[in-house]
Amino acid sequence: MATDSQVDGSSDSPSEGVYYDPYNYEIDCDPYPTWRRLRDEAPVYYNEKFDFWALSRYDDVLDGLLDSATYSSAHGSQLNMLQPEPYDIPMMIMKDPPEHTRLRKLVARAFTPRRIAELEVKVAELSNEFLDGFEGQSEFDYIAGFAGMLPPTVILSLIGYPEGHAAEFRALADNTLHVEEAEDAASAQVSQATIAGDGALADTVFALIPDLVQERLDDPQDDLISDLVRSEITEEDGTTRKLTMSEIVGFVQLLGLAGTETVARLLGFAAVTLARNPDQRQLLVDDPSLLTNGVEELLRYEAPSPVQARWVTRDVAVHGITIPAGSKMGLLNASANRDERHFPDPDRFDVQRNIDRHLTLGYGTHFCIGAAVARLETRVALRETLKRFPEWGIDESRVEHVHTASVRGYSSVVMQV
Repeated sequence: MATDSQVDGSSDSPSEGVYYDPYNYEIDCDPYPTWRRLRDEAPVYYNEKFDFWALSRYDDVLDGLLDSATYSSAHGSQLNMLQPEPYDIPMMIMKDPPEHTRLRKLVARAFTPRRIAELEVKVAELSNEFLDGFEGQSEFDYIAGFAGMLPPTVILSLIGYPEGHAAEFRALADNTLHVEEAEDAASAQVSQATIAGDGALADTVFALIPDLVQERLDDPQDDLISDLVRSEITEEDGTTRKLTMSEIVGFVQLLGLAGTETVARLLGFAAVTLARNPDQRQLLVDDPSLLTNGVEELLRYEAPSPVQARWVTRDVAVHGITIPAGSKMGLLNASANRDERHFPDPDRFDVQRNIDRHLTLGYGTHFCIGAAVARLETRVALRETLKRFPEWGIDESRVEHVHTASVRGYSSVVMQV
């Protein structure tokens, strides 16, 4: 077995070969040099310390995302929560077809083209309300005042929450997803209780759900909770039933956290990346029609969710290396997006790049169901930001990173205008 790097000619010794540790803060802040070495030296990588495998090249990651029979999602959605037995938790992110397909159809109703189209005006209005708070300031924290607040406000509105809970949900997301640096696999493992959301209803933001469900039963609205309380699941034996409260809570947790984190981290990446590439920022200022493609390039360049965790269900050979059944697998989609075998000059940020298909939002069975919302929200938020602030700098000394097992990004970005 190749250990801690040794697959394509690198050393058997972890100290001499490439080493990738997703829980190491220093690596997490700038993983791209490590990922480049993985692609070149160890495209099939095994980390003995944390007992996981990783695929880093574009074609290999894409194949993994498409093959849900071999690479299962039912055993966990993060490397530090993968376990031998499938989870019995009503979240579609931890389900394989056909159960995943049945659950996904229910949530898809919240992301109809009509609802997404109607969002643009609302996102613009909300963006300007938050940006108004920066008026007259020469510097401000873009995450605290804007990028961290806009996404939960938008997604909670889509779900059906009353106004005023965005800050609370923002804090809950930060606390729920944070991970400490780990010394071994045992210390990295997240508890079953945490994953299952035990006590979630005791948190104020989730304690509202039973009341909201009852309200929607009595008076349906145009939101996700109304869709869910009216929905029926068809079981494999052909019988139908309503969703349980646990299933509704699971949907709200999943969509709320994912909808908050992805866009918040992407907007933070935008603030830093555009400051570091002022020529590309100027292109967007001069021609806002480039924003649509600019958002795709930003997604490719800095993936908020860089690792997709899977459980290997059968022995599978990749580049002549056999990955045994029962292995933990990290599909490094953010590394794949920087693979020069697919994207020419991949470390260059280019808002006019021709992008056929990046893997930031997944692919296949678990393609991000809120992708259209995330794209629209990011595009509009950047459009309104660039109108107010066509130029800015970043205080690099005060840039702070989040550290989680599921997303990368910044917790604080001080913009100077």
